[in-house]
Amino acid sequence: MNPQQILPFVGATLSISAIIFQTGKHAEKIDFLCSKVEAQEKKEEYMNTTLYEIKSDLKTLQYDIKAIKNGISEIKNSWKKV
Repeated sequence: MNPQQILPFVGATLSISAIIFQTGKHAEKIDFLCSKVEAQEKKEEYMNTTLYEIKSDLKTLQYDIKAIKNGISEIKNSWKKV
């Protein structure tokens, strides 16, 4: 290979690497300016908190329903004795 064949290849490689480098610099700036990730984390945290609250409310309702069932069965038993 002579230099006339190698030089265009080297030039193209340098141009492509410069384009990739500049794209990376701009992507970093866009990532710094944009706050989508933070908003999504806050949304996920809010959703988790809401789900935990719903779960605890459901557990409380289950215990209340068990207590009501026990009360009803006691009333039925006392009526059967009368």
